[in-house]
This record gives sequence, C-alpha cells and structure tokens, in this order.
Amino acid sequence: MEFTTRHADAQDGDALLELWHGFTNHLSKYDERYRHKESADERWLSYFENQLVDSKYGTVVVAEADNELVGVAEARIMGNHPIFRLEDHGHINGLYVIESYRGEGIGRALLQTAEEWFTTSPRDVNFYRINAIEGDAKAQEKYSALGFTPVEHIYEKQLE
Repeated sequence: MEFTTRHADAQDGDALLELWHGFTNHLSKYDERYRHKESADERWLSYFENQLVDSKYGTVVVAEADNELVGVAEARIMGNHPIFRLEDHGHINGLYVIESYRGEGIGRALLQTAEEWFTTSPRDVNFYRINAIEGDAKAQEKYSALGFTPVEHIYEKQLE
C-alpha cells in the first residue's frame, strides 16, 4: 500500500477530529473514561491550531493513503524536570491508525517522522516516551518490537 507521512497543518483539523474520535473509541474499550467528550471538538481544534501547528514544542504527524488521513501521532516536547535528571524529552501523546490500514507499517512510519522532528534543532532531544493503555497487549508488543522499553507503571486508585 502506498502512503506518505507529513506534519499536519491548520487545514487538516476536521479530518484529524475524525481520527481522534477513532482513537478515543479504541481507548474507551479499555476504560470508559477515555470516551470522547461531546464538547471537546472545538476545544481540540483550538488547541491544535494554536499550540501544535508550526510550533517548536509540538506537532501532529499524519499518514495519508487513498486521499485521506489514515493515521496520526501527536508529538510534544516535555521540559526538564526540576528534581530528576530527566532533561527535555519527547512524548507521543496518542498514536492511532484506522483499523483497516493497520499492519502496513503506518504506525512505524508515523513514529519515524516524529523521531526526525524530535532530533532536529532546536529540539535535539535524546529520548522520547509513548504510553500504552493497560490491557492493550497488542500495542505493548508492538512498542517492544520497535525498541521501546517500559520505564514505569502508573497505578490508579478510585476515591469514593
């Protein structure tokens, strides 16, 4: 299959919303709290246009195939930690490929494009992180196959 990756621009907003709805629907299979809020579309579009388009601190990488957006990854720079020896680093805040396009290398290509962005000046970060939701064994296996290693687990306790 032929596909390309690139950095999203302001004109991609509506198509990106469709992908984010797919992403939140996927996540909500594991935890209902990840369901997409009905009121979130306008807020997300504003965030995308004002914080991620042409920013040195964040970008949205998209994959196109068959004249449509079929995959997305949001990449951000996370700052130095005031106490720990964690320097500026990258973070993938969501990686999603439409199910019918999975297994074609699109996710890997999205991450590669994000890695190129992470390592160019003025960013020049040495590592990046990505989250995998608990219970999504396929994602965890794929990230391990791509060279990621787990570094911490997040535990949650419900308060009544």
